[in-house]
Amino acid sequence: MARERIISVDTAKQIARDTLESFGIEKQAAARGAEVLIASDIRGVASHGLPRLAMYEKDIVNGLINLKPDVKITNETESTAAFDLDYGCGICVAPLVMQKAIEMAKKTGIGLAAAKNGNHFGIAGYYSLMAINEGLIGYAASGSTQLMAPTGGIEAVLGNGPNSWAFPPGKQTPPIMYDMACSTVAGGKIEMAIRAGKKIPTGWIQDENGNDTNDPFDGFKDRNPLKGIMTGTLLPLGGVKGYCMTVAMEMISALMTGGATGGSGKGLGYFMLAIDINKFRPFSEYQDDVDKYYAKIKNSKKKEGIEEIFLPGEIEYNYTVKRLAEGIVPVDAVVQNDLKNLAIKYGRLPQGSTADDFFAMYQQPQTT
Repeated sequence: MARERIISVDTAKQIARDTLESFGIEKQAAARGAEVLIASDIRGVASHGLPRLAMYEKDIVNGLINLKPDVKITNETESTAAFDLDYGCGICVAPLVMQKAIEMAKKTGIGLAAAKNGNHFGIAGYYSLMAINEGLIGYAASGSTQLMAPTGGIEAVLGNGPNSWAFPPGKQTPPIMYDMACSTVAGGKIEMAIRAGKKIPTGWIQDENGNDTNDPFDGFKDRNPLKGIMTGTLLPLGGVKGYCMTVAMEMISALMTGGATGGSGKGLGYFMLAIDINKFRPFSEYQDDVDKYYAKIKNSKKKEGIEEIFLPGEIEYNYTVKRLAEGIVPVDAVVQNDLKNLAIKYGRLPQGSTADDFFAMYQQPQTT
């Protein structure tokens, strides 16, 4: 069986760019999308990195994504902007929305950019981190396909409310942020379990009859995920509290923006916010207080057997620092095969090529 392959960060980005361009996405848009994807891999969120290329290709084939969207701002004030993304590939167009929020926040103190007619935009944390890279607080939320049932229900009538807050770091401490769905886990975790042939923890999903299950195939009609017909549902994080949070996420990212709440995922809405701390207090004072706050939590008393307390986003931050220092991205055997198959389908490799042939185009060593 093929093993995990280690590639450089730059190679991973080039693979993502080349693959997106092979689908017909324009060069500049593909470059934006590649940054979103590989940021996921670097942060250790493998389900939303290179593996997502196969999903986006499927969305293109199914007519959910417009390869050459006419992105427009349809309404604008000094601190708000409404976008129509014309069904563009989410990872390629969503960065434009947060960039506008950042520009407005730098001028007025706050920027709120909302959008409709988007698609799956990758990890929400990419967009909140865009803001902190400019010294701003960032928030991003998106609609999603219908994956979750309301508390007490068995029908997927809700998205899972992906959202992320990120706060600039202190002088001696890393950023504080979270990136999460309002379901117990993101749908991508179920997909990765299926592709790896693994069971899942009880409490992640329920089957079509509302029974808890640790078999990810129980979420799909005839236990066949290839048909793409989901009959089970994700479960809300924290029971009714996660359900309430999901409804709130859909209110701001879909109902307010005009984004879709349907099952296909076409036409999703986004809600992106940037806030300039300097408009409220001196930034240096904020940083000093962040350092103190961080230390208070970090150094608080631990339960027996716990070696370290982590703040929100700290584990992913540490993973990112490590990956960037090493300059590498791991690619598992399933994703290697996906990339090879996509390259064959879109004429970048001849029929019968192997994963080794694919990575030879990027002069990568065979395996670890």
